[in-house]
Amino acid sequence: MKRIPALDSIRGLLLVIMTVNHLIWISGGNSVIQLFSLQPLGQFGAAEGFILVSGFLAGAIYSRPKLSNLEIREKAWSRVASIYRYHLLCLVIVFAWFAYCLAYLPDFASVIEPNLGSFAESPWSSILLSVFLINKPSYLEILPLYIMYMALLPFVIAAYRRGWVVWVLLVSVLIWAASAYVSEAILISLLPDVALQTGYFDPFAWQLLFVGASAVGFASHQPAFNWYSKPATILVGSLALLILAAHHGAFLSLGIHQGVLYGLADKPELGWLRLLNITLWAYLIAVVIKFRPTWLEARPLAYIGRHSLQVFAWHTVMIYLMAPMLFAQRFSSHYEWLILICLASIWIPAWMRESKATLSQIKRWSLGGGGAIAAGLLLSVWFQAEPAPEIVVNEKGLAPITVKVANIKGDGPVIVLVYGEKDNLMGMPSIHAQGYSVAQVTAGVQLDNIPVGKYAIFAYQDNDGNQQLTMGPGGMPSEGFGYSNNPALQGVPSMDQIKFSHPEKAHQVIQFWNF
Repeated sequence: MKRIPALDSIRGLLLVIMTVNHLIWISGGNSVIQLFSLQPLGQFGAAEGFILVSGFLAGAIYSRPKLSNLEIREKAWSRVASIYRYHLLCLVIVFAWFAYCLAYLPDFASVIEPNLGSFAESPWSSILLSVFLINKPSYLEILPLYIMYMALLPFVIAAYRRGWVVWVLLVSVLIWAASAYVSEAILISLLPDVALQTGYFDPFAWQLLFVGASAVGFASHQPAFNWYSKPATILVGSLALLILAAHHGAFLSLGIHQGVLYGLADKPELGWLRLLNITLWAYLIAVVIKFRPTWLEARPLAYIGRHSLQVFAWHTVMIYLMAPMLFAQRFSSHYEWLILICLASIWIPAWMRESKATLSQIKRWSLGGGGAIAAGLLLSVWFQAEPAPEIVVNEKGLAPITVKVANIKGDGPVIVLVYGEKDNLMGMPSIHAQGYSVAQVTAGVQLDNIPVGKYAIFAYQDNDGNQQLTMGPGGMPSEGFGYSNNPALQGVPSMDQIKFSHPEKAHQVIQFWNF
């Protein structure tokens, strides 16, 4: 299949967006950059686009008529082996880095641990289950999905060649529809004594993106495949613009706000609105590529898009290595600049691949990998965090918790709610509930005599004095709020995302979200 520069550019753009979002999420920050990186075109993001493009290219490349079914199996499974090796390498580096931090850099480990909870609790079982793609730590979930789908691709293409395209798509749709009833609780119940992270994405739901796109890739080789029509383009464009308008609050008077839209476009389960939205935009982009392909070409993006596996693996490791440094600077004025510096590093693996013909492996790794490591160490030393004060537990097993709040926009009091591990986050907390002035929470309030255990904190600013977090007309909070651990917000966080161990993480700095 002839290379399509526009698709390489799109893949490069998706890699840039994912890297930016992951750097911000893993470091517990937020940034103005997210106005452009978090679903700007509707109820879908970079991950969906990445799987969709990968599925189309896989279907088109591996279903070429000159390839026999045996050759397809050999090539596809060779690709699976390659992806699996990169995934194992990422796991080894990330786990080794976390183990080193646990032993020698406990402050660094506390930043990374929320994403590697299974490894912290059960390291050996976590390693073993990760090798078998059952355990999937945060940000290490996409490659296992791709491995699974690519392993099945030869059988899917064989079915396409038999004329069973409709049947394959029907089965894929049925699996997607049933995926909501197959929860991770079933898998966890089979391994009750093992710490397990099954991953953010439901593989049974997301397979529909890959399979559907692979069917289009297969059809692209068929002479009778005529996918474009002007009326269809007008209809698709109109629907895409309608969803885009709703996404940006055009129909708030009708009660259609982000809360409603997110419920219909559930990300882990690939809700029907998310599936429809990405499909509409995929069609429109295909139309642009058909008639004006150069409009979507960008050489810097195509450069990394041509080496998406290497770039993606690099970014996975890089975000974990740089997370502690970025976490320490997440409230600083230069946080965005540090994000962009880290982002620039994803061009290094692409350069290393492009330089294979002109430079030896030693030189490429010395200049590329060595330079990146040196720069990362320099940034980590220059922008290191202030060590947290030591917490002393008294003879009764009690110790203080300190809560600071940053990024406060209003003047109203800040309500601090401390929940026990077994509390209902939708109800009142059993540990602490009190209002403080902006000056108090900015300097830090100390809650004395808290028993050793696990807790979660929710704080919000009560500017209107109604003793609750006020929702605006768009269904989004109109007052600042935040949680312990500063989780990436994609809906209301769970207790597991925001709970922390006391006294190990007794100093909580909560960054407010202000919509």
